Amino acid sequence: MKLTIVAAWQYAKKNFVFPRNIIFFGLALLLILGFSTAVNLLPLAQPAIAQVTPLSTTIPRFTVTAEFGRDRAGSDYSGFPIEPFASVCQQSCINDNRCSAYTYVRPGVQGASAVCYLKTIAPASTPNSCCVSGVKL
Repeated sequence: MKLTIVAAWQYAKKNFVFPRNIIFFGLALLLILGFSTAVNLLPLAQPAIAQVTPLSTTIPRFTVTAEFGRDRAGSDYSGFPIEPFASVCQQSCINDNRCSAYTYVRPGVQGASAVCYLKTIAPASTPNSCCVSGVKL
C-alpha cells in the first residue's frame, strides 16, 4: 500500500502543476487506492426507515370570527387593557380554554387604552362602531 501511495505521489509531482491541478491528483489517488475505500456506499444500499410516532398531545384548533363594528355585551369573565389591535384580543381568546367569545373596545371609548373582554358564552351581537367582537367556533 505504501508503495502505491509513493508511486502516485511521484507520478503526480512529475505530471501535474500544483495547485491548479490538485484535483487531478486526488482523482488519481482515488483510482489507485480504490473508490470503495474512500467512500462508504453501504448506507445508500440500505432501505430508509422512517420512524413515525403518534403525537402524545393533541393541539386544539379553533376558528374565531372577527365581527367589525359589533358588540357582544355581557357574560364577561375577564376584562383587561390591551395593545390597540383587535387581533391581540382575538389571540387571547384562542389561548384561553374558558373563552367562548371576545369583545375588543377601541382606545378612547372606555379610557385611553383599548380594552379586551373575554366571555364565557357568546352573547347576542349588536351594531356598535366602538368594538370588534368574535366567537370561538
